[in-house]
Amino acid sequence: MNIVCAINSFGTTIAPFFVTGVIFAGVALESITATQLMVPFFLITLCVLVTTLITSRLNLPDLQETRANSREKLKHSIWSFRHLTLGVVAIFFYVGAEVAVGVNVNLHAMELIESGKGLSFFGRHHLILWGLDLGIPALLATLYWGGLMVGRLIFSLFNNITPRILLTVTTSIAAILTLIAIISDNLWILVSVGLCHSVMWSCIFTLAIKGLKKYTSKASGIFMMGVFGGAVFPVLQGILADTLGGWQWTWLIVVVCELYMLYYAQIGSRIKDEECQ
Repeated sequence: MNIVCAINSFGTTIAPFFVTGVIFAGVALESITATQLMVPFFLITLCVLVTTLITSRLNLPDLQETRANSREKLKHSIWSFRHLTLGVVAIFFYVGAEVAVGVNVNLHAMELIESGKGLSFFGRHHLILWGLDLGIPALLATLYWGGLMVGRLIFSLFNNITPRILLTVTTSIAAILTLIAIISDNLWILVSVGLCHSVMWSCIFTLAIKGLKKYTSKASGIFMMGVFGGAVFPVLQGILADTLGGWQWTWLIVVVCELYMLYYAQIGSRIKDEECQ
């Protein structure tokens, strides 16, 4: 799962530079209009349709003992499994935190630049690549998503460490790093949480479906409902930024998400003996 997610992270790693340097080369973010977004959105829609067509024709294997047969009636509600239900909530918080950092860190960077505080990369305030000024905000986003990609490749080798331990360690470190970034208003520290976020998805998924046997297939579908946290938390953070007049303290939202995932790792993911019988 980590290896597959790393491929996904490769796309999100190159996306900021692709958008900044290719689609809107030389155009300031505040100068982009809604009409200029129509063609990129159309191309994204086309990619989704092509992907749907390809996957619908793939002959995917049916994993044994992960679902009930068509005539068998399941005795328990899928929501009766506490560790799964709390796992859905955990992935809601995880994707919310992951996406909030990825999409809002550049807006915070622009705020710092406009306020005169500035951001530099090895002493430079501009990143020039192949003649294009890709900007520090795009670099921050790329470093964050790149951290997820590298982390997933590295953690795919950690087969002997349990998901509970990995989730406990990474959420604790991520919470500490985010607090340091908030206090110091340092976005370079903030984007380093990408390394910690890299392994959280696979840990939460593994813990959430553990021991479910013939309920596993249905549970996996239920689990995916939690990803809409990525559509909720970035917006909430934006509203909070407008209310507070800045982005610095809005990152406490991410800290709250990390703390819930820490709770899930230590308490919420534990299975009662009678649950999966």
